[in-house]
Amino acid sequence: MNAILSFLLMRRPGSGRQLTVCFALLLAGISCSTPAFAQSTGAVFVNGNSASNEVWMYSRGTTGLLSFVGSFATQGNGGGGLGSQGGVVLASSNRLLYAVDAGSNEISGFKVTRNGLQFVSKVGSGGTFPNSLAVSGTLLYVLNAQGTAANITGFRIQKNGTLQPVANSTLPLSANLPKPAQVGFTPDGKTLIVTEINTNNIDTYVVGKDGRATGPTVQASAGAGPFGFASDAAGHLIVSEVGLSSASSYSISRGLLHVITGALLDFGKAACWVVNTNDPNLPQQYSYVTNTGADTVSGFAIAADGSISLLDPNGKTAILAHGAKPLDMAISSDSKFLYVLEESVPAIGAFQIATDGSLTQIQDLPGIPATSYGMIGY
Repeated sequence: MNAILSFLLMRRPGSGRQLTVCFALLLAGISCSTPAFAQSTGAVFVNGNSASNEVWMYSRGTTGLLSFVGSFATQGNGGGGLGSQGGVVLASSNRLLYAVDAGSNEISGFKVTRNGLQFVSKVGSGGTFPNSLAVSGTLLYVLNAQGTAANITGFRIQKNGTLQPVANSTLPLSANLPKPAQVGFTPDGKTLIVTEINTNNIDTYVVGKDGRATGPTVQASAGAGPFGFASDAAGHLIVSEVGLSSASSYSISRGLLHVITGALLDFGKAACWVVNTNDPNLPQQYSYVTNTGADTVSGFAIAADGSISLLDPNGKTAILAHGAKPLDMAISSDSKFLYVLEESVPAIGAFQIATDGSLTQIQDLPGIPATSYGMIGY
């Protein structure tokens, strides 16, 4: 019996199947009447981006440790490296989840339940190779990155979780194929932002009450190769720049960006993904950037005026395993834990965030698909 229990507990989670821990405990005569997810205080989701695509779900305990819940078919197809931030998003107070299916030009929707994800529907993305999603209230916009011309397209989230296209919402970027990396809303939902790596531009769109955006207003990035971005609790925008591995901060007014800190080097390589603490009750906000080519995470302190400064003089707030190739990140809703998607392990690295912004690794959880792109959590 002990041999069976050990085998099942160590077994890697398979596609579309629930973790077998409860079954193993039952074999050992131990009660497992309450689902593991019911004991959690949050969750983390990863877009597996595989040929037959799946979203992988993990429950988060009070100590920040993750437990695998299951992998759930999107009924669409992944599409290789997305080269983006925002491949999966949450909506409706974390009750709904949407993921891009870049290989089949679709968006898949799920209901988030205590035991996992329940597929709702999928819809055409309105373009080619959707690689990033943004949600504000009942409005969802997708970034279609390839085809003859990249675009953004809007949808309304219905009460049942399905997506209804917003009429006449498809808009171009600053160029046909600028290698766009992310679409996102400002916290007030009034402005959409798109970063373009190849043009060194950031596009902004003003969003009307009917859900339709107008634009783009094209603005030069403060640093080369703008990639990922995130807003802090005060609405300041922190943008990573892959060109020289730097980060910039901006304020936004009426759809226009105003540089606060421009192109601050993080001394890494290929600064790409960004997450911020976002708890207004905290005395200090922090931003974290993955350096994909240097296997590090750089931390920044965000001042009240939106200016940023490195937490560590060498930019190395966390050092990952050599060759880990960190990609996307997620941060818990209480701003206490940071999760890093490590492509080349492949694994999820979990870190505790101290009050001074420093990071302490608490877990390295292997088993995710090597094709994974896109991560979100709460």
